[in-house]
Amino acid sequence: MTKTIQVKNTTVHLYGEGSTTMLMIHGWPDTHEIWDKQVAYFQKEFTCATFTLPGFSKGDDHKYTLDEIVQRIRDIVEAIGKNEQVVFMVHDWGCVFGYEYVMRYPETVKKMVAIDVGDASSKEFEKSLPLSAKLMAFSYQFTLALGWLVKSDAVHKTMAKALKARSNMNNIHAGMGLPYAMRWFNIAGGMSKLVQIRPSFPFFYVYAKKKPFSFHSESWLEELAKHPENRVKGYDSAHWVMVDKADEFNKDVDRWLKE
Repeated sequence: MTKTIQVKNTTVHLYGEGSTTMLMIHGWPDTHEIWDKQVAYFQKEFTCATFTLPGFSKGDDHKYTLDEIVQRIRDIVEAIGKNEQVVFMVHDWGCVFGYEYVMRYPETVKKMVAIDVGDASSKEFEKSLPLSAKLMAFSYQFTLALGWLVKSDAVHKTMAKALKARSNMNNIHAGMGLPYAMRWFNIAGGMSKLVQIRPSFPFFYVYAKKKPFSFHSESWLEELAKHPENRVKGYDSAHWVMVDKADEFNKDVDRWLKE
């Protein structure tokens, strides 16, 4: 079964009729479509729910605050969760917003799969980055923040091509830079109050190995690995692990969810 529902002006796509709901949250410069390979695989046993983050749909130029984005996720969970705990699958900025949500509402979370962004808001991570990585991160993130500020779709499309994004280029626009503008220009209250993810539920962290630098610290990986219900795995892939290594990733997640 495939259907859509409206939750506070957000279109939520629902696939399958499983008793457990899996909510997927994308990052930059993606939309709900980035999860197509996961939906095709997991809808046999789960109800898969995807949506496009606030500000990422064309024409949605509202300056959302962190609290507003987290509340939108909360509204979606309440609409689709069937009063049961939800499995979260998150990537990139979806990790950032997803972490903020699950740390505020851990009672709604059954398990969580996070892709390629870990403790990126921690002091440990900042200390672990060499200067070259810090400059690289600043360069592309600040450029995307500027792209949002001057409303330049071209900046985001050019950067997406340079970073070999797996997105549909027709969907990419300047509004997707809102999280970067929040990060670097303190737009809509900024992100200075981000929480550090310390999961109290089973957690599977996936990261890409074919990158100049990672968005997690080694000490955080070691902390995760101390808990037997957690799993950590690196893939020979670029940032979009769930696309480039879809078959391997889906099977790994499936096995872990059934443990």
